Amino acid sequence: MVFEALGLTEEETRIYAELVRQGPCRTERLPALTGLSAEQIEAALTGLAEQGLLSHTQDARPRVIASPPDIAGEVLLLRRMQELHTARAAMGQLAAAYRTTARQQETDRIPVEFTPDAAVAQRIDQIQSKARDEVLIFDVPPYTSLVGDLGTLSNDREMEQLSAGVRYRTVYDRRALDGPGGLVRISRYVDAGEEARSAPRLPMKMVIVDREVAILPAPGDGLAGHRGSVLVRPSPLLDGLIALFEQFWATGLPLAPVAGSPDATGSELDDADVRLLTLLLSGMTDEGIARQLGLGRRTVLRRARALMDRAGAATRMQLGWYAAQRGWIRHASPQDGGR
Repeated sequence: MVFEALGLTEEETRIYAELVRQGPCRTERLPALTGLSAEQIEAALTGLAEQGLLSHTQDARPRVIASPPDIAGEVLLLRRMQELHTARAAMGQLAAAYRTTARQQETDRIPVEFTPDAAVAQRIDQIQSKARDEVLIFDVPPYTSLVGDLGTLSNDREMEQLSAGVRYRTVYDRRALDGPGGLVRISRYVDAGEEARSAPRLPMKMVIVDREVAILPAPGDGLAGHRGSVLVRPSPLLDGLIALFEQFWATGLPLAPVAGSPDATGSELDDADVRLLTLLLSGMTDEGIARQLGLGRRTVLRRARALMDRAGAATRMQLGWYAAQRGWIRHASPQDGGR
């Protein structure tokens, strides 16, 4: 019957229909009229009364009266519609939660996530801000003006994290030193505590945080030679990227000569010697060194020759070896690697 579709039980529906047909009726007649037991009738009458579908007369022998079907049906219909609306909203919330969980599970299975150009700066800043122990960086030109971009000229988040005790190890592509103000920019981070080395050529820009996540530019023709970035989570791919960094770090040239170290004659290197030695050992061309230091090429050659003479070196390669042996630079050791 239709009322069952609106939430009434079979017993409630049978009694209500009988009351509509009979009119006011004493309860003791209902077992014979409906074929239900006294317990079933009592439960059904209670349910009907709670839903406003019947009432009792006020005479000496009370009788039960059914509410008008058109009014009762409208009330039941509205109530049922409200229940269905609530159920639909609840199912919508559950469906949204299911989709979120499914997406997260899918993301967890796939270690790589693409980030579009517009979100790269925010993503890099976000993962750096969550660093607890160590950040590893491949710094490679060209650079953009986007703060936090993989190619940015400025990384204020690094300065904050260095002051908070997070270790930063950066390998700079030699072209980073050759650009305008390259040494000044790098010195800012080194002075703040960054450990820096240089390599002749790096394969890509890259940031790795706590050995748990890496971000690197996606290939394409977008800004600074890439379009968006790729986020890599724990996986064999991430392990390979960490190993790649450590390989370049192990063979990289330290960019932090130790000022005040005595040379072969017992005198100390001054700041000008330190800057020149840093650039010489990075492999930068004489023209590039001259641009960085604001000197002429001949002056660079003369001062480089003077450093070689002080070290007793016949070649610049020997100068690098002597510089490491005599403490002019922090030469690589197993302790300089990852923790």
